[in-house]
Amino acid sequence: MSQTKPNKWEFLPVDQEFMESVVQFLPKKVYDMHAHLYRREDLRATTKGVWNDGPETVGFEQWRNHTKLFFKEASQLGGLFFPAPLPNVDVYAANQFLSQELSQSSLSRGLMLVTPKTTALEIDSFFRNPQIVGFKPYHVFSEEKPTPQSSINGFCPERFWQHAHDRKAVIMLHIMRDASALDPRNIEEIKTYCRKYAQVKLILAHCARSFHAAHAEGIRYLKGLENIWFDMSGICEAEAIYSVLKYFGPEKLLWGSDFPVSQIRGRAVSLGTGFIWLDNDAYVQENALGKPFLVGVESISALMNAARWFGLNCSDREDIFWKNGLELLGLSTPKVADGQEQYLHAKKRIPGGTHLLSKRPENMAPGLWPPYFKRAQGSEVWDTDGKHYYDMSTNAVGSCLLGYGHPAVNAAVTRRVHLGSMSTLNPPEEVTLADELCRIHPWAERVRFARGGGEACAIAVRIARATTDRSLVAVCGYHGWHDWYLAANLGESDALRGHLLAGLEPLGIPRELRGTALTFRYHDREGFQQLIDMYEDRLAAVIMEPCRHEHPQSGFLEHIRKVTREKGIVLIFDEITVGWRLHFGGAHLIYKVDPDMAVFAKALGNGYPIAAVIGTTAAMEGAHSTFISSTYWTESIGPVAALATLEQMRQTDVAGHVAAMGNQVQDSWKIAAEKTGIRIQVTGFPCLAGFAFMQEDPELLRTIYAQKMLDRGFLAGTAFYPTLAHDDHVIEKYRIAIEEVFREIGQGISRGNYRQLLRGPVAKSGFSRLI
Repeated sequence: MSQTKPNKWEFLPVDQEFMESVVQFLPKKVYDMHAHLYRREDLRATTKGVWNDGPETVGFEQWRNHTKLFFKEASQLGGLFFPAPLPNVDVYAANQFLSQELSQSSLSRGLMLVTPKTTALEIDSFFRNPQIVGFKPYHVFSEEKPTPQSSINGFCPERFWQHAHDRKAVIMLHIMRDASALDPRNIEEIKTYCRKYAQVKLILAHCARSFHAAHAEGIRYLKGLENIWFDMSGICEAEAIYSVLKYFGPEKLLWGSDFPVSQIRGRAVSLGTGFIWLDNDAYVQENALGKPFLVGVESISALMNAARWFGLNCSDREDIFWKNGLELLGLSTPKVADGQEQYLHAKKRIPGGTHLLSKRPENMAPGLWPPYFKRAQGSEVWDTDGKHYYDMSTNAVGSCLLGYGHPAVNAAVTRRVHLGSMSTLNPPEEVTLADELCRIHPWAERVRFARGGGEACAIAVRIARATTDRSLVAVCGYHGWHDWYLAANLGESDALRGHLLAGLEPLGIPRELRGTALTFRYHDREGFQQLIDMYEDRLAAVIMEPCRHEHPQSGFLEHIRKVTREKGIVLIFDEITVGWRLHFGGAHLIYKVDPDMAVFAKALGNGYPIAAVIGTTAAMEGAHSTFISSTYWTESIGPVAALATLEQMRQTDVAGHVAAMGNQVQDSWKIAAEKTGIRIQVTGFPCLAGFAFMQEDPELLRTIYAQKMLDRGFLAGTAFYPTLAHDDHVIEKYRIAIEEVFREIGQGISRGNYRQLLRGPVAKSGFSRLI
């Protein structure tokens, strides 16, 4: 016999027990960003359901009392409220009731219910209440039938967007059509309106109406829109919430109860290509093995699961339940920027301030360049002060060729982390990666791994010395920070000054290494030959990049290869920077010149630490007779990331894409310079693009350029390393900014007052000491 169904609007022991079991997860402050207040008489509801249950009047007091059942320890409560959008609702009366109820909570705000028939006069009248901050349109009012298949414009016409833009107001949007965010028509409408009406604060209700959890994956197409948020009201499946976290981060997720939908006993469930609501009426007791929760409890449970998968911390949860909503509605004091202050502290704690000289803010715009990032996705970065930027600089010094946080690479790494990334035993992925690198480079037969480019170069040189039983190394270009390399500066002069980077101090390098690293310059056959003539039987290796800013002159690499082979010298190509960027597998494959060893890092792991030394059996023989060993060279994340990165490179013409993006930017620099009369020199391959000001005070102008780009939302200096994540839309935004900044600098130069454009100190250049 069927048992009695649970009562509606009743907080049962089963709900209480669950909420008490998760008390550590729950916040002390709660701001509900999606809740309904109404009088049943105004709704004119003609069907049974949650709207005809409960009290006749569902106002602020009823919401507060029920919310306290969920969050017993919450010390502060507030919310964003709006009427229930039912087909026959008395819109004017419902809005009036909302306006009255808001007076009970100075912290709370409201959205007026609007239909395509709502007049501008009615809108103005309700906006006279300062607690009314926007609109709540809904598909049941659409002029397009059937309304569940309505376009956004059908129930939220463009004039509402204009009104909201003019007032910097909120639109709470419940999108429709069967696939919700996976319907390209919805995505296109949202992108069009958000870009055209950039001061609108758009909230996509129910994680973009993703009651079918898989639909939330469509929000990835909305990345880059800064005026968009997602409330998770009524969502009972963690996958939908996780998609928001994955593509927009915790700062764009808002907790909402969907009160009084939160009082339904049951949940929304993905089914096939859609979803169903398992509520009181659909619940069949004899088929149940347990007791159902209220929707509000199910929704909190879903958030907990998503938080666990994503790794949210306490601060993130506070943002979702409280701070994000207050900041969106302008109810909290803007956070004081603290990134620069934190960096000043870091310089007292960390010698030099950072662990990579190239990432020091003083190199770009002292006092203004953001020191730290909170989130990085694709070609976008959010700093710890909450500011958003497009990264048009070196994109993690060339290490993220696929773009930040590439989903396929992250997925592979996440799997490995869940399985354990370190053990007493060795990772099998390192063998797979070694085989893969040898397949890509048929000349190579042996592989050793490290986790950084500098140490990989040191490994290669150590092996070459062991193989040849010789000590001297000829170097061309930059190859890291280790003793073997900086020993070049132990001579009577700074051998590396003007060679590539000035100011590489040899302090701390044993003076006994003087004369062990010998330099020659790219394309300098005569200088190279002098080293061969002087040291041929003492040279263990020649290490160089096959190219850096330009293709080699005809026969240059072939000459290096011929001489080193004749003299028994190991030829090492450093592919750390140009590597996979110019050509899959490395630049040397373009020139069909095989080295004895090649070194890879940076882009090989797309942001995860991994470096490789590959070589012939003969060249790598010395690895057996010298000691090269390190604990963290045996963890799994690096090889796993590299394998996933290589797979993505194989599937996509990454080199072709970044060349196209770089070409566009190089053309934009040239065109902007021609228009403004600024003299610049554009250099490098499109995949490693750069320019230099050929005017008086070039470093000052470079600093001004970086400062003004920051003002426009770009991390940009005079170098640009494009990624797979850069697209035509981002490049076009950058092109417009380039023209604006060049125009301002050009006007300053023509007037003779360009120095006044500078804010703060001039950026440091090269490897100059930083105090």
